[in-house]
Amino acid sequence: MISNTIRRIQKRIEAIPTPGAIIYNAIVKKMLSKQELEFAKEILQKIKEGVLIDIGSGTGFLSIGIAKNAPNLKVYGIDLSKKMIEIASANAKNLKNIRFKHANAENLPFRDESVDLIVSTGSFHHWKHPIKVYNECYRVLKKNAEAWIYDGCSDLPSEYVHKLIRRYGFFKYRYFNQVARMHGFPWNEYQTNIKSMLTKTKFKNNFKMKLMNNWMKISLTKV
Repeated sequence: MISNTIRRIQKRIEAIPTPGAIIYNAIVKKMLSKQELEFAKEILQKIKEGVLIDIGSGTGFLSIGIAKNAPNLKVYGIDLSKKMIEIASANAKNLKNIRFKHANAENLPFRDESVDLIVSTGSFHHWKHPIKVYNECYRVLKKNAEAWIYDGCSDLPSEYVHKLIRRYGFFKYRYFNQVARMHGFPWNEYQTNIKSMLTKTKFKNNFKMKLMNNWMKISLTKV
């Protein structure tokens, strides 16, 4: 299937190249801004000060939305694409509580137990070595702190499909589902392979999954 081919390419190419970064910056507000704002609202209910890392921050839409509304929070956007970092830094302009860093999530440039919350939206499916990334999240998080990983979820059970169609209409649901297919994982994979993989990380069984429209939120706690 085309979506499976795209996912294999995404695994091989973790860092979005310069043309892709420019296109992403041009269309993200139209395609993902509403959902990103929902994520930002949920995140801001959790944290207002301390240190937050946004893994796979892209052109900075989510990170900037959080930083603007939490001036006492230090926000760090991490991305493998140098062009993404360049665009995000320009988008942030004069915000003093945000910084974007070119770094690999497998080797986060932060001290042990120095971070209050880690978030990531739509980058999990790009990670070549997800266990390494999750273990790095565990290392830098403070005790009892959390990582919230959001990624697309397609091919949902029929009861969820019916709810989404009633809420958004058939054609919008189909659009969301196709985006999730190319930028996430199928429902069954979350319930099997991904759950199994998460138990092999340092978080072990300290995680939960919650469906949010066509997105899956994985919440992990360092105990």
